[in-house]
Amino acid sequence: MKVKVTQRDSFEVIMSAVNKTVNLIKPTYGPASNKVIISKVTHAIVVDDGVQIARDLELEDPNENAVMKVVRETAIKTNDRVGDGTTGSLIILQAIMQEVEKMTVRNGRKIEKELKAGFEEAKAQLLSEAKAVTTLEELTKVARVSFDDETIAKEIAEAWHKLGKDGILAVDRSDTMETTLEMKEGININRGYISPYMVTNPERMEAVLEKPYILFTDFRLTEANDVIGIMEKLMAKKIISLVIVAENVEQSALSTLIVNKMQGKFITIAVNAPAGDEKTQALEDMAIMCGGKVYSEAKGDKIEEVEIEDLGRADKFVAKRDESTIIGPKGNFANIVKAINDIKKASKIETNERIRETMLKRIARFGNKVGVIKVGAATENETKALKYKVEDAVNATRSAFQGGVVAAGSVGLANINTSSDLLNNALQVPFKQLMANMGILDNQPLEKGKALNVVTGDIGPWEEIGVMDPTEVLIAQIEGAVSIASLLVTTSGLLVEDPEYLKREEN
Repeated sequence: MKVKVTQRDSFEVIMSAVNKTVNLIKPTYGPASNKVIISKVTHAIVVDDGVQIARDLELEDPNENAVMKVVRETAIKTNDRVGDGTTGSLIILQAIMQEVEKMTVRNGRKIEKELKAGFEEAKAQLLSEAKAVTTLEELTKVARVSFDDETIAKEIAEAWHKLGKDGILAVDRSDTMETTLEMKEGININRGYISPYMVTNPERMEAVLEKPYILFTDFRLTEANDVIGIMEKLMAKKIISLVIVAENVEQSALSTLIVNKMQGKFITIAVNAPAGDEKTQALEDMAIMCGGKVYSEAKGDKIEEVEIEDLGRADKFVAKRDESTIIGPKGNFANIVKAINDIKKASKIETNERIRETMLKRIARFGNKVGVIKVGAATENETKALKYKVEDAVNATRSAFQGGVVAAGSVGLANINTSSDLLNNALQVPFKQLMANMGILDNQPLEKGKALNVVTGDIGPWEEIGVMDPTEVLIAQIEGAVSIASLLVTTSGLLVEDPEYLKREEN
């Protein structure tokens, strides 16, 4: 590898990259609706989503760009974990690094230990102060903090209230200019896509197929012939996509799927079968709900003999890194009712409590509901920007439902007090940035237990004025920032490919 050694100090390069990255993104923090235009070859988009801006950002200087790729992991990891709080995590990272920059002597190892100890103390404080969210009113307040639109916030809250904290709430585009909520049948799989090459939406790192055909199997697919047969049968019918839910897909089988997807010939999303002791039953239940059959090695089936008629159908399939959702499964209603009744009858005479509990879980699986918020607006750009905001609000509300809330408006961060002055000072900055974005000159932290609603101007106990953030989001913000800051403060050099050399080699 031909490399170009920079004459600049490594820390100088790191700080320049951090500042250029975060300075672009941090004006979008909070409900001020500040946006960034991202121009691509064929189109431009207007967004106020921190992780999306970070994903598309490239810096001109190759050394700074290398650092930027590390910096944006702060946002990406926070988004992967809780689906919100990405801009806040970047602001904390920049604040930590600016505190480090002030030091006359920088001992990277010592700083890393201090930051990580401070994080553990901050996490403990946030968890001890967290308050549970249970009512529709509380859920509405959380959603409204994340997204300042009363109608949409209410729909998000009502959806979670109906679905429960372990439910599934997806976000999709609407065919109209209206934003609406629909409740559909759905199936959640606690596994994500097997390979990132299967992603169809790089902006959100999701793999999505509309009206998919779905193969359910307990086979471990390893050979190309394990998948080529059904692919050819589908292509003969001009169907060029498939979802595979299998024990695993690997080796030549996986390579075949990826090559065809990269060449644009055939799109496959493969996920592992649900984790757990009752994997076979889960596959059988999903197949019934989708109107397909399970190709089972235990039954003596041959995977190369799969027919199109054996595949399940659904309205949509969405796979993320760690979970997948089948929306609107198309199974035969009579078959589903029969399966439920058979399980109910068996559960009544079952004496083994563990087996009986498993049967009840299977009945619950058949009754799964998925909420779908369909986002609509007047223009494509507005729809896309709105969809990102709704997704963040959906994720924030779910996180609050599952893990409780603390004071928002960055007050929850500003009130944290740890043994690390470095971290304490950095956690004051998000509050100041929020005030600056909203054009509020008085940015002094409020007394503990009080908060400012930057939309209404009300000051009071944060629970009463509806200013709250999910506890898990704040923890993820701090953890992501501390993790990347620890890497940067212990970096002593940069080894970056020389782009001019690469261009000459190509020519």
